[in-house]
Amino acid sequence: MKKTKTYLKNFIGTSYEVGTQIGNWILSQPDLLKKVILPPKAYPQSKLTEISNLLDQYCSGVNEEIKGFADTVGISREQVIFYAMTYLERGCSLMSAVSNKIETGHTLMARNYDFNDEMEEMCFAYTAIRGKYCYIGSTLNLFGRCDGMNEYGLAACKASNGLPVGNFDGGQKASVTGFSFWIVIRSILENCKNVEEGIAWTMDAPIGYNINLMLADGNDKIALLQCIDGHKTYRILDNDSRKNFLISTNHTILQEIKPYEKMLIENSVIRYKIIEKMFSEKGKISAQDLKDILSETYPQGLCCHYYPEFFGTLRSMLFDTTEKKIEMTFGSPQANDWKTFMVQKLQEQEIIVNLPYEKAGKDFYNITY
Repeated sequence: MKKTKTYLKNFIGTSYEVGTQIGNWILSQPDLLKKVILPPKAYPQSKLTEISNLLDQYCSGVNEEIKGFADTVGISREQVIFYAMTYLERGCSLMSAVSNKIETGHTLMARNYDFNDEMEEMCFAYTAIRGKYCYIGSTLNLFGRCDGMNEYGLAACKASNGLPVGNFDGGQKASVTGFSFWIVIRSILENCKNVEEGIAWTMDAPIGYNINLMLADGNDKIALLQCIDGHKTYRILDNDSRKNFLISTNHTILQEIKPYEKMLIENSVIRYKIIEKMFSEKGKISAQDLKDILSETYPQGLCCHYYPEFFGTLRSMLFDTTEKKIEMTFGSPQANDWKTFMVQKLQEQEIIVNLPYEKAGKDFYNITY
């Protein structure tokens, strides 16, 4: 059993002030500092200008936040690894249901986020930047977000569509120029009130990541948007729709972009069928049903402990957009307690997280095509 930490943080103020807060935190964490900084002049000025201009257009305030961080840490902006990772030249399971499918009559969304703990800063934060909507969510590369919920009850999470796309060893190279998913999630949480606004932002923005994006809001609407190589399509459901739930793992579901799919990983199909079986067999789904399937060991459920192989459960999350709350475990739900968070300031602390390291079976990564 490996132990690591999750950090609960509050980032409040102007964009620049939030950047200085992040900088002061990272200066107190030398191991994290090493992960987020590049050597001087390692990132070309021309690319820095391109990504800065795109961020100003689609995620305004982030450049000023990074400036506050860089000034505090004492580096130049191009040394912040966020820029190099965000401008593209990770497996997870997602599910959501509208209120008429849920026992309590609430709209619920749930997800397991599976990856490698050493490539994450393991920070969950309340963010309130002047001029933006307030939200809680998981940070990624300090300035991005991987999941979360904002003050209007709009919740967002993602899964990779196929192999992860990114500027890191083992990552699939992007086929189109655009943002990685952590800008998509952050911008939606900061700027959108509901599912329709979130979908509109995503359909307009340049996205280089092959993303399965799931959204749910406080108006009894859920959505799934899938993107491959810049090709996008989506579904929005509500209580009047013929279908009342959505599922996504790490492959393409929506037929409009199925022709662009390059590969199909067998475990993604197995996880999809596990979720589909539960939703199809039960007339009504409870919050406990969702927690149970997130917690049960694969292949009976969705929980995996293959951290060195980039498939260990780092977060299990249940979003209740009616009550505007997130219930979640940091690390495997089999080894850590569920905690509840509202969209409000957090009690800043460090939480010890248990990660039961295991090795995947030889067939886990089988590729169907």
